[in-house]
Amino acid sequence: MSSILRCTRGALAPLFLLVTATTGLASAQIPDKFTNLKVLPTDISRADLTATMRGFTEALGVRCSACHVGEEGQPLSQYDFASDDKAMKRKARVMLRMVKAINGEFLANLPDRHEPNVSVSCITCHGGVHRPEPIEDIVEQSIASDGLDSAVAQYRQLRARYYGSRAYDFTDQPLIALARTLSQDDKATEAMRVLEVNLEFLPESSMTYVAMGQLHERAGEKDKAIEAYTKALEIQPRNRMAQQRLRELKGGGGK
Repeated sequence: MSSILRCTRGALAPLFLLVTATTGLASAQIPDKFTNLKVLPTDISRADLTATMRGFTEALGVRCSACHVGEEGQPLSQYDFASDDKAMKRKARVMLRMVKAINGEFLANLPDRHEPNVSVSCITCHGGVHRPEPIEDIVEQSIASDGLDSAVAQYRQLRARYYGSRAYDFTDQPLIALARTLSQDDKATEAMRVLEVNLEFLPESSMTYVAMGQLHERAGEKDKAIEAYTKALEIQPRNRMAQQRLRELKGGGGK
């Protein structure tokens, strides 16, 4: 499922949902009846609606004012929750219908579906951030718009804030993939810097050294490539890619 969602990230990028009350909501500020409900059941209870809204907040890492007309910090009694003025709220309804369709129509019709059934929810794509983008895309966009140093700084900030959560993939693979993309675009300096950042956080990443070796080969730096592949094998002796490249670079005499 994660691979399917990753493949469709372009369609899911604007996945913004209704936002909500926080755990500190005073029950006196929540009405007993609700108006202008177009996706959620019109007879939903106050408790269920509050729980649903809190779930959206945690899934997207946002507050009520993201979708509803009102200002952060003012009493919720002053919010115009029924208003559809904010585009985010209108997008939310589309996304809620999408989730309902995925679970009720597509997943429900999978042949030989495993039990217990797996279903998607806001957190499946968002992971606690309002815009669910792969970390490598964020860094690549930042390099293009703000430069390499700013992109690296942004990566560090996101890692410091979200590491250990499900928001972004901080394994070695995203930055390795980005480095290869940058290399193909003739941005070898940027590619090598990205890999160096990878090793800063994951010094035992054999595949990062392999990617470095490939960069050095492309630049005609045979000795540096051999050094990188050798380091990869020190970490992971059965790394077949490093073994093969060393054999070729050493004329068949490598490991």
